[in-house]
Amino acid sequence: MRVLIANHRYFVASGAERYLFNVASELEARGHVVMPFAMRHKDNAPTPYARYFVSAIGAEDQLYFSDYCRSPKAILKSFPRLFYSKEVERAAERMARETQPDVAYVLLYLRKLSPSLLVGLKRAGAPIVVRLSDYGMFCAQTYCLRNEKPCTACQAGSLLPSVVHGCVESSRIVSAIHALAMRLQRARGYFDLVDQFVVTNAFMLESMQRAGLPRERLTCIPTFVDINRFAPPVDEALHKPYVLFCGRLHRAKGAHLLIEAMRLLRAQGRRMRLRIAGVGQDERYVDALKLQVGDAHLTEQIEFEGHVDPAAVPALYQHALCSVAPALSFENLPNAVLESLACSAPVIASDVGSLACTLTDGFDSLLFPAGDAVALAERIGRLADDPALRARLSQGARTTAVRLHAPEAHLTRLLGLFERLARPQTAVPPQALGFLPESEVQLPVLADVPQRPP
Repeated sequence: MRVLIANHRYFVASGAERYLFNVASELEARGHVVMPFAMRHKDNAPTPYARYFVSAIGAEDQLYFSDYCRSPKAILKSFPRLFYSKEVERAAERMARETQPDVAYVLLYLRKLSPSLLVGLKRAGAPIVVRLSDYGMFCAQTYCLRNEKPCTACQAGSLLPSVVHGCVESSRIVSAIHALAMRLQRARGYFDLVDQFVVTNAFMLESMQRAGLPRERLTCIPTFVDINRFAPPVDEALHKPYVLFCGRLHRAKGAHLLIEAMRLLRAQGRRMRLRIAGVGQDERYVDALKLQVGDAHLTEQIEFEGHVDPAAVPALYQHALCSVAPALSFENLPNAVLESLACSAPVIASDVGSLACTLTDGFDSLLFPAGDAVALAERIGRLADDPALRARLSQGARTTAVRLHAPEAHLTRLLGLFERLARPQTAVPPQALGFLPESEVQLPVLADVPQRPP
């Protein structure tokens, strides 16, 4: 099978790209041809398909909006990438016509490539599967967080709350621009071009149904983890046990909450180590974390590891007392959680969103109320004080990883979906191939969405 995989980056900068390279490797190992489509960037992995890549929004060494927001040229270019880009449409159509994929698998594309990607692929007759890596289908901010609490104010269809609260870049103007782009894209039917949406967990499945996507257009395929590379330690003894945070340093991930929990443990006389592995886009937040550690007199207990070589990551989990996922937002089944489970490291996680529906409290993890540092400190202390509890959770963690998140199960379901949708394709909905007069624009009806079953 020939699979075109589209993502706005072709190097690892987030969990979406880690999944991209992992699934591409698994597909190629099974004899399938993988053809990437992305923006040009100096860090992109080499590929003969780079000739189809579209230009970067800013310079080719820039990644985030904060990197190029001071460039008027880049700002002007960001508008078509947010709304609709003819460059992306033409490049995607050309690649799909010349390479003839059996299916197009689309990951991150909104706001960097725009739904013009879908139009280009469909013009060439490619079936389209979109894997939802965030909540950007109904949340302009993409991770559903306001005032450090989960927010679903825009889930029913109206994007006005995101504008009122300035959810995007803490700016009402930027939020209004994003909301307008989402409204126009919905109105013009671009998402009708998607043959099937893939979600990674039951919580997102329900969330997307509540946002108006029909159940028959959604397929739940949990993310997978390499259970051979991420495996339990040979030596089960914890020589210098530590608590581990592994992931991107972003406020929604809750690293500051974990540091506060460590301060509370220190106040109880517990001198426990914490290793924070990961980097962050927001330098102000990273600096605030380091200041928080200093103010709490925890510099000897808390280490910022920064970027960790991928080869060294399994050992981080294998020798940890536990890993912590103190997310404030719903999350989307983080790789770090699955890697920890596979290494038999119990997870202490927020009882929210995808974490709550993926983990089983008392079997493979300990859950705590999101945002509650006192409860988080209690869970860490309980695990440290009870070797039998840790041993039981460790066994459950590995069981969950092997039974539910092994590569073979994921690839079997994904390839089954691809084969069902593979060419020939039906005709392209005409409203998606050009701009309709405003008088003909019809917004989708989002009423009567399914509710959680009793």
